[in-house]
Amino acid sequence: MFRRFVIAIAVVVLAAGSAIAKPPPEAFGDMPAVRSPDISPDGKYVAYISRVNGVDFLANYEIATGRNEALIQLPDVKANGAYWVGSNYIILRASKMMSNAGVTRRYEDTAAFAYNITTKKIVQLLVATQGLYPYQAGLGRIVGIDPGGQHVYMPAYMDKTGADPTLDLVKVSLETGRGVRLSGGQGSSSTMGWVMDSKANIIARVDFSEKQSLYQIRAYDPGGGDRVIYTENTKQPSLIPTGFAERDGALVALKSAGEFPQMFEISLKDGALTGPLKTREGVELAGVINDENRVVMGVAYSGMYPSYDFFDETLNREVKAAIGAMPDAAVSLASWTDDWSKVLLYAEGGAQPPRYMLYDRPARKLSQIARARPDIKPEEIAEVVTVEYKARDGLTIPTLVTWPVGVPADKRTNLPMIVMPHGGPESYDSVGFDWLAQFLANEGFVVLQPNFRGSGGFGTAFAEAGYGQWGRKMQDDVTDGAQALIKMGWADPNRTCILGWSYGGYAALAGGALTPDLYRCVVAIAGVSDLKTMLGHEKREHGADSSTYDYWESVIGDPDKDAAAIEAVSPYRLAANFKAPVLLIHGSDDLVVPERHSELMEQALRAANKPVTYLRIGKDDHSLVAPESRSRALNEIASFLKTHIGK
Repeated sequence: MFRRFVIAIAVVVLAAGSAIAKPPPEAFGDMPAVRSPDISPDGKYVAYISRVNGVDFLANYEIATGRNEALIQLPDVKANGAYWVGSNYIILRASKMMSNAGVTRRYEDTAAFAYNITTKKIVQLLVATQGLYPYQAGLGRIVGIDPGGQHVYMPAYMDKTGADPTLDLVKVSLETGRGVRLSGGQGSSSTMGWVMDSKANIIARVDFSEKQSLYQIRAYDPGGGDRVIYTENTKQPSLIPTGFAERDGALVALKSAGEFPQMFEISLKDGALTGPLKTREGVELAGVINDENRVVMGVAYSGMYPSYDFFDETLNREVKAAIGAMPDAAVSLASWTDDWSKVLLYAEGGAQPPRYMLYDRPARKLSQIARARPDIKPEEIAEVVTVEYKARDGLTIPTLVTWPVGVPADKRTNLPMIVMPHGGPESYDSVGFDWLAQFLANEGFVVLQPNFRGSGGFGTAFAEAGYGQWGRKMQDDVTDGAQALIKMGWADPNRTCILGWSYGGYAALAGGALTPDLYRCVVAIAGVSDLKTMLGHEKREHGADSSTYDYWESVIGDPDKDAAAIEAVSPYRLAANFKAPVLLIHGSDDLVVPERHSELMEQALRAANKPVTYLRIGKDDHSLVAPESRSRALNEIASFLKTHIGK
């Protein structure tokens, strides 16, 4: 047990320069100053992506001295993450929107780079690999590390004939970036993943033919050859390998079974399942905790606050004690050393801006090493509380309420309210730093974030209760949440607006169309406006036989058989119903929800003589990651809300 924690503070500031003081919209909307931090296996450094004056850098923080070094500037790419391989190489994952003659539309090309911290040399991985398919997605995933530390094993699409590319396993030099297909690492056009052990031996391959609805796991024998150990005839595989249990010589997989996903071990001999393991009553398993060789160390659970459970009882006890030292925060695991002597924790929520805390297990010391949002002061952090309310059919809806900054508890009545349903929709809102909710709370609004039916994180039945319920029971849950806060006296019914992003943008538009008297204004960011158009896009992108399209048909409906029902809840087709003014915001490079949805919605509202403003943001994606994009969006939102519901 810990008797005392010592808190040491060392705020990360890049050697390249400190950030300029920003007005509140930019402070909330810009990317965090520190993101994707990863501790080196030897515990000496933390590599991370830093945002300074609107530009990303790959940076390195030396734990012993507190010294920061800006390694390379990343002005023209989207930096998606950084992590260590060994203690000498940092892997950088990045992407960029591209247009090629052989591709009919713009697409996001991904790449991985290895940076040598000793030589300061950076190389692009796989770029000189013979037979590499030209259009890759998801590059940068490493499934094995050579014992010598100079090579890694990466899945990559290969194509020699012009037919469907195969997902093969490639041995890649960290010094040259050149890759060679591994002997025995030949996949197929149906291969979706590989599993290796800590000695970089192939132990399993995962195949899924969407056309044949055939899902298989193949085990690889030490002497060569492979065998099928698990088969499902399905459109939606239920058993997904996530790591390796080295102590048992078995795969570890998450299985969609019963009320909550469960973890099992899969025997490499015969495919027999052992488990479920690490179950917790009434709590959904969110994923597993792996080391760099994908050996499973423990599990993570969903919920309004994150929680964890390790197989090693000493580690379990000590990490829980470290997390418990920050009782007002939602604390998640960010990174750890090979031996778990140092653990990097991310603390958000509570009364402090989000920060990274380093836990030194041998020293029993917890130290703050970085602030993710250095431009936001503690007094600008809005209080977030969890509440529950009953939907009209009795279902309990777990919810977040963010109180406006500067309003004391005894004055929290009759407040202007923003109802903010989340995206997904099979995701969920939990306690933490939500930059958009915090911005709105700083503008003087109480923010309601309901985890309506159809949300993930609360069990299979809760998620599946939303199937076929877009614009119906899912929307009723959002409506009931708004009315619950109004009935409690917290929110002013004459100063209530709805705002959402992605699916949340759909819910915002549906709120304006289906409950036109409830909201005084509507804000939809990258929102779906027409369900038939959405299904058509998913079909073109993934194919009619794909598991992705099968999922969306299950969730929304068949565009032919259910055409009338789908049109009845598509805001684009209900423009005449709107009474509240609408603000539409969309990035031109959105590959998730094409900007066509906002274009259609604007056209329909104008044709119906309804007030609408459309802010089109060029050369940005679904998340509006560019700082100038979010700044424009937040300033437009603040002005729009002030005009229609004030403070």
